[in-house]
Amino acid sequence: MQSRECYVKSLIRRRYAKRATSGDEPADGRRRAVRAGYASAKLDRLPRAVVAAWSGCGDLGADRAAAGARIVVDLGAGSGVDALIAASGDAPPALVIALDLTPEMTRLVGDAHGNVLPVAGDFEGLPLADSVCDVVIANAAFNLALDRETAFCEAYRILRPGGRLHIRDLVLGDELPAGLLEDPMGWSASLGGVPTEEELEAAVRGAGFVDIAVSGRRAFPPVISVMIDATKPRQVAEAPLRQFT
Repeated sequence: MQSRECYVKSLIRRRYAKRATSGDEPADGRRRAVRAGYASAKLDRLPRAVVAAWSGCGDLGADRAAAGARIVVDLGAGSGVDALIAASGDAPPALVIALDLTPEMTRLVGDAHGNVLPVAGDFEGLPLADSVCDVVIANAAFNLALDRETAFCEAYRILRPGGRLHIRDLVLGDELPAGLLEDPMGWSASLGGVPTEEELEAAVRGAGFVDIAVSGRRAFPPVISVMIDATKPRQVAEAPLRQFT
């Protein structure tokens, strides 16, 4: 199992490293992002290379989600579109940590904004302290996790009590072909790990989050993009529910 996990993660890194360094025309990233719901005016304010390598599944509304926070962590930040939007809102946080598995992606955000810190890391084992941030955001990231439950537990761990999870991710509508679900290449393309909406919500709840709300459903063929908001309780009596052995 361990060797398969390493193999799939290497495919994920390779796929997104290629997207980060391929020199795609900015119009391509813009076209994909606008089609997924981003306003052109938001994208116009971002570096061209960042927009060209966009890899999300819809407008996360990162500026609204981050408003009033001190520290925001963007998990699976990719080229940094949402991290930069969060850092440039009307009430921006003091710091946005843009974490991604692929170093080539984190280099794109680079010095684009003084309040954004790019970090290369795996969100199934975050290189961040407990209770370090107020908001966790993520866009089409959690279904790249090979162990989704662990990834949500890690998001829970780094949030301060009362902190918020705000993500957009993919869920199944109709069943995908079995071959795609089992193919490591399918997983690296964000499709192999797509859960049902019920499974995604259960993983969030299993990590310890409360007040879970699902909204913003929109087609993202061949699957569906949804928004999930949840909260880490202000009174945390014990560690997240998942048990590690």
